[in-house]
Amino acid sequence: MREQIYGLLDHPSDQLGAYRTDAPDGEWTGRLNDRAWGKSANLFCYFTDIVSAEGYRLSVFFDKEYRPANGGPAMDLEPLGRMFKITTRQGKKGLSRFITAEPVDPVT
Repeated sequence: MREQIYGLLDHPSDQLGAYRTDAPDGEWTGRLNDRAWGKSANLFCYFTDIVSAEGYRLSVFFDKEYRPANGGPAMDLEPLGRMFKITTRQGKKGLSRFITAEPVDPVT
C-alpha cells in the first residue's frame, strides 16, 4: 500500500528546496527521505547520500511505472527511510538522471 504523497506545491515540508539536482555521476548509497508529485507525470524522490550527507532530488516517471530509467523498484511504493544503492548520470540539460536503484539491506 502506498503512503501519502503530496504534490510539490502542497507538500508540508519546507525543506525540499534544499535538495540539489546535481547528484554525483556513478554509484552511491542514499536514504529515501521524501517524495512529491511533480507537474509532468513525474515523482520527485529526495535522497541523502549517506557518505557526504548531501541531499539530492531525482525524478522517476509514469511511463516507467515510477521506476529508475534502467531498473529498480517503483519508488512510489517504497517506504521512506529505506536505503538504496543508486546510480546516477548527468543528463543533457545538466540535471541528474536516475539510472538504477537497488534496495540495501540494513546493517545488523
